[in-house]
Amino acid sequence: MIFREIDWREPFSAFAPLAGEAHAHLLHAGNIAPGQWSTIVAFPENRIELTEGNADRWLVELDAAIAARASAVAAPTPAPFHSGLVGFVGYEALSALEPGLDLPASPYDLPAASFGVYNAAAVFSRDERRAYVAGRSEAAILRLQEALGDGPHFPPPPPCFSGLQSNFTQSAYEGAVSAVIERIRNGEFYQANIAQTMMLTSAQPCLPLALFEAVASNSDAAFGALLQFESGAVISNSPERFFKIAPATGGRRRVTTEPIKGTRRRGEDAVSDARLAQELIGDPKDRAENIMIADLMRNDLSKVCEDGSICEEAICELMTLSKVHHLVSRISGVLRREATIADVFRALFPAGSISGAPKVAAMEAIGEIEKTGRGPYCGAIGYIDDRGGADFAVAIRTMMIDGGGRNASVPVGGGITLRSNPAAEYEETLVKARGVLDVLSQGGGP
Repeated sequence: MIFREIDWREPFSAFAPLAGEAHAHLLHAGNIAPGQWSTIVAFPENRIELTEGNADRWLVELDAAIAARASAVAAPTPAPFHSGLVGFVGYEALSALEPGLDLPASPYDLPAASFGVYNAAAVFSRDERRAYVAGRSEAAILRLQEALGDGPHFPPPPPCFSGLQSNFTQSAYEGAVSAVIERIRNGEFYQANIAQTMMLTSAQPCLPLALFEAVASNSDAAFGALLQFESGAVISNSPERFFKIAPATGGRRRVTTEPIKGTRRRGEDAVSDARLAQELIGDPKDRAENIMIADLMRNDLSKVCEDGSICEEAICELMTLSKVHHLVSRISGVLRREATIADVFRALFPAGSISGAPKVAAMEAIGEIEKTGRGPYCGAIGYIDDRGGADFAVAIRTMMIDGGGRNASVPVGGGITLRSNPAAEYEETLVKARGVLDVLSQGGGP
């Protein structure tokens, strides 16, 4: 591993010359999220993508690439990523893992899953204001270093998006929630996550980097990402970890998942905010929903973890962000020695928090009700480091920008249980969408 420290510059300034460069990606938590590293990758030596032609072997190709690149070299910095794979797995990728599952096709002109294989990365410690380039070869890190910006960054504000539409009216969404409740009563499943997709347009093309910068400016979400492709971009501002793989004692690996279920808006003052937080913590519907998904994720982990190693580190813990309160649980286990990344995806994907329980039955109902695919939304976005670590977010609070930069899609949803109230569920989707919609409708303004 080769690495060097470079002069500090803000991650968005460093990424600016790569704006619009296909397969150049920026992993960057919200600007007010504490203790975060930002990561820039570009110029992949190879790509691994899920297409109709390789649905039966793409995970095998993924594992083969990871195995061929595995490195035991000590990390040159505390950054979680130095070289490896970065990308996403779309929601419909489960069809390749469950051949009997017939899901609606993704409406986006993007691969069903895409990973770039990167020999270098630029990493930025935002707490210490130090920056580095690291990689497997001098040529790779030099190419990336020379592509980085190092001057003042004054991005044009993104244009104003308007003409808000949704694939559901309010009454139709509430009717869909009622239909799910009835199917739960009939014993088809216990919970299903139903989403509506909000669509906006702009008269002027949008630079996705400028939009991502506006989204991140007042965010404390831990898993922000800008992924750029020839046919469009994915902008994510997710607060939810799907899974993380990290070293454990004795040379083992621990996998941790952190499902979020349960949401309340923030209050207008300290008193109302505390009341809403306590209301969420004590709400039987939200707690039951969270516990149900925690149980589902525990069961999924048991497929790849050592017997007796799974533990509940937190159940229904309050997570307070700048715009919402959430309930989050945290479950972990020690991976079996032979378990691969492909095995973890086969066991866990997609996250139970955005599908339902039982997972396949819930996803069949979701497809019937939503009548359209989800694409990257509700899939997974993250990285696999050559040293064996991995970290993926659930792709919620995520928007897709088309290749022309004029059309934005913002899906938002919520988990439906027997105790759900259709009107409240609709309102929850609006609460979740508010931050992104404010940025789109104000042209990136505060």
